[in-house]
Amino acid sequence: MHSILKKKGLSNQHQIDYRKLCKKLSINDLQNIFSFVFEQEVFSVLKKMCLKDSSCWSKTLVTAVLDDSIFRMWLKNDQLLADFDNCYGRFFSGQFGKVVSGAKILTFGLSINGVFYPMYFDFVKKSTDSIPKVEKSTEVAQRIVKKWHKFVQNALQKGVFIPKINFSCDSGYNDVTLSKVVDNCSLNYISVPKKSHIIEIYNRNGTKITIKLSVWIEKKFIQAEKRHKKKSSEPFTFRFRAKYCNQNRTVTFLAFRFNGSEKVSIIYTTNKNIHEKTLRKHWFQRTYIEQFFKLLKHVMQIQEARPSGKTDFFSKSAATLSLHFMPSF
Repeated sequence: MHSILKKKGLSNQHQIDYRKLCKKLSINDLQNIFSFVFEQEVFSVLKKMCLKDSSCWSKTLVTAVLDDSIFRMWLKNDQLLADFDNCYGRFFSGQFGKVVSGAKILTFGLSINGVFYPMYFDFVKKSTDSIPKVEKSTEVAQRIVKKWHKFVQNALQKGVFIPKINFSCDSGYNDVTLSKVVDNCSLNYISVPKKSHIIEIYNRNGTKITIKLSVWIEKKFIQAEKRHKKKSSEPFTFRFRAKYCNQNRTVTFLAFRFNGSEKVSIIYTTNKNIHEKTLRKHWFQRTYIEQFFKLLKHVMQIQEARPSGKTDFFSKSAATLSLHFMPSF
């Protein structure tokens, strides 16, 4: 934090004043303040796009991305557990390959031409003996997506029309209720189904077939890919509509291999009219939020801090983000 402040030309006194201010604010106050800061930056970028020709939206790759990450965190003493009881816990971390103590933070932002703009953050609470029932990750995600919808409505009141954009999330957020919220909040839902899930399709003679996605890949995709390779050297993809039985609705699936991988990837969207290349491009924009998390952990080293309380942890994290991403902050 000190090195970032110094780089921005701010003295230690600014940091002291900032800490005094944060002590007077709740977590919700801090979230609202920093969300407002991030919204102003995103609004400025989108407003410039809206001033251009409407074709700008098809030429500029704008994707809403949502994902969570585990931030390992060491507390200064056990007495702080009471302050963190609704967000601090033990989660499995892909970074460390094991269960670690820390916080699970859900992030929503926009990827605009390869630049990731964070907008909203929230803790995914861990159930404990004292708090046995908490919100699921997908329920927290619904709340955050609704904030985006409110942002779009407020922008429209200011004369800035933001068209419906694509929304990319991984298999952890493959949830029918979340997808309905997304579709109703000026976004097109894109996610990853489980290969153990069942789909319903029709073969050439019109017979209805109910089959696992994993079996469909073996029997349909791989066989069609072999026939394709005899005629062309181009990568093979398979786009089709089918009933997603686990969600009781018809969606658009896309199966492909990424850069010649042995693994067959499959994604789906509730948007029935999206083109194959467009679907793939927007899906892969989620890699920018993964890079964003790596930046926080490895470059900014947020996990190295030992917070003296939940407010302290959030304010340090949010302020670091603001100073790094928002030159006007």
